[in-house]
Amino acid sequence: MLDANQIATALTCVLDASLSAVDPSGAALRRAHFNLREGLRLAEEMNAANNDAASIIREVVASISESEQL
Repeated sequence: MLDANQIATALTCVLDASLSAVDPSGAALRRAHFNLREGLRLAEEMNAANNDAASIIREVVASISESEQL
């Protein structure tokens, strides 16, 4: 069974590859990153971000953040 970090890494790779194919400039990935962060923020405000799915989304957001700084 994969852990949250492995799932997040796989999702980040798929998201990056698919959005890069559609928009090589990186704008689509930046929009997705923003929307993921906003969705997570709203879920946290509603106290609905304390589950495995939210944990995976946090890992994906962190991974995208790291890749944008490279």
